[in-house]
Amino acid sequence: LRRQRQMCIRDRCKVVQQMSAISLLSLLFGLASANVYDVLLPKYLPQPGCTCAPWSAVSSNSSEQSRIDGYWIDGKAPTGAGSSCAMPGASAGTFECDGCTVDKTWNSFKGPWCYCTGGQGEQYCSPPSGVPEQINLQVAAPGIAVATFVTFESRAPSAGELPVGMLGKDKEHMAAVSGISHVYGALSQAESTNYTFHFIKFSQLEPRQSYFYKVRGGIDGSEWSDVFEFRAPYGHDQGITRIGSYGDMGHSHYNDMGNLKEDCAAGKIDTILHMGDHAYDMGNGGDKRGDAYMNAYQPALSGCPWVPVIGNHEGNDGDHEFRYLNMTFGETLGYAAAPFSTVDSTAETALADLLTKATLLGPGAHSGVPSHTSRWFSVDVGLIHIAALDLNQGTLGPEQTAWLEADLAAVDRAITPWVFGTSHFPLFNDAAAANPDASASWYTGEASEKYATSGHSFVPAVCDQLGQCERTVGELMGTIQSELMPILSKHKVDVWNAGHIHDYQSTWPVCYDPSSNASNICTDSAGQPIKNFNNPAGLVHVTEGNGGVPGVVGTSTMKQCGTSTSEWCRTHGTGGAYGRWTAYNQSVLVYEHVQNNGAQVTDTFTITK
Repeated sequence: LRRQRQMCIRDRCKVVQQMSAISLLSLLFGLASANVYDVLLPKYLPQPGCTCAPWSAVSSNSSEQSRIDGYWIDGKAPTGAGSSCAMPGASAGTFECDGCTVDKTWNSFKGPWCYCTGGQGEQYCSPPSGVPEQINLQVAAPGIAVATFVTFESRAPSAGELPVGMLGKDKEHMAAVSGISHVYGALSQAESTNYTFHFIKFSQLEPRQSYFYKVRGGIDGSEWSDVFEFRAPYGHDQGITRIGSYGDMGHSHYNDMGNLKEDCAAGKIDTILHMGDHAYDMGNGGDKRGDAYMNAYQPALSGCPWVPVIGNHEGNDGDHEFRYLNMTFGETLGYAAAPFSTVDSTAETALADLLTKATLLGPGAHSGVPSHTSRWFSVDVGLIHIAALDLNQGTLGPEQTAWLEADLAAVDRAITPWVFGTSHFPLFNDAAAANPDASASWYTGEASEKYATSGHSFVPAVCDQLGQCERTVGELMGTIQSELMPILSKHKVDVWNAGHIHDYQSTWPVCYDPSSNASNICTDSAGQPIKNFNNPAGLVHVTEGNGGVPGVVGTSTMKQCGTSTSEWCRTHGTGGAYGRWTAYNQSVLVYEHVQNNGAQVTDTFTITK
């Protein structure tokens, strides 16, 4: 036993030393182009009466052409752009704010566009009929990914017109896999078309194996997508686990779409965890903002499976959370283990009716405890079990609480030694802790984030003439902490990962005291605060809340928390960024905070146990 312990200690030290060297190299040489990329959609159609001009020759005036060239990431249209409808990266999101509409066309607010010849200026393009778009892979369970995509159709597909995918280990030998479709009434009405979501379940995938796939809708004449390549979700093989994580991202120049695409291609991450607030907002521009965002994200998500989590912007969206719930239904398609009659609709009743008739897909049971919804759920990603929650109501509620207790109790630490809790909202963040008397409704709403390109704004809670006062941030944080910390502590959850506040913050381990039902920085036997991550007795909390909010700038800061902050506060950073979690084994978990612009690692820490 002593020799085994010494070997484990030596191996752990070796991993930590290797990671320290890798982190140093990342700090010195980790620069990359990153940020958002240019997106070409050559099958999109110009408006009637418009002929798209070649991007390299829009204007005969050299200064005007130079200005147009500046819309692109490299200062000129990419090779092959021709006269395609497109969403240039450098102008993406220009003049936007969080939750408001600033539609300039050339900032791609409502999607791809082009310059029309004959002096007609820039105009948006329209989606073609029957062509797959917004293609993304959702992690459903170990060995299961769900290809999700959208088509615009002249009519709704019939019950027998099922979408089809082709899947294989090489492009020349792919087998057909059928799926299900769901015509989404709200978006069909908003966009005056048959807006159809499709879900194709790729199951029995060999962990970490590379696969090729393509998809199409089920109506005759539907076109095939391009062929994409991805690495299958992890199995329970105890291999190194790599996850990219962040919250709060729109389609802006300095977002992290390019970083995540590059990291996944390089093997630095294999899965993406998006902790809520997508697109800013999905429902803007007659719901076309959501289409633009998902089309922009397709180059990354078509090859790198993701785990999307609900945020307050999805709850406040044009059709509230229903678009998110429809879009992310692939998350609930895990193990086909229960009767179809147990599947609850995650949005419209038509979806539940469709699923009860399906013979292919079953309810989500990611960790053996089905949630039947993408509002809250869990999934095993290699060595990490992720329990994702919806805190938009400012409380767990009895149904979600019961599910969380059952889910965490079912975790097998021999399979997933690291357990994460996540939601859009942080449990411990110094900005919230410093404003206990602020308005909770302002903090959880959209107005507070309107111009918060970094951090968060707060306003005082107000009282009416009868002395009835609105809920405060302190009361809100007290509620969710008192509900969650006993459960998280009981089940020895390692990390709470969140977004919402538009910056970065990490904490020292935070411990729950059942005698006082309060939580604070963990202390040693002498009552001194523990400021390290060696065998932590409590949770480490990370806020990574600026994956690229509207208006995010390309500069950043990083500092240690000072004496004026909460004692558990460790570091605080600003600027667009994301995180990389790497679980090397059951003993070593490394976090890297990576800036979007330049891809520099500006903070890192290692948890050992």
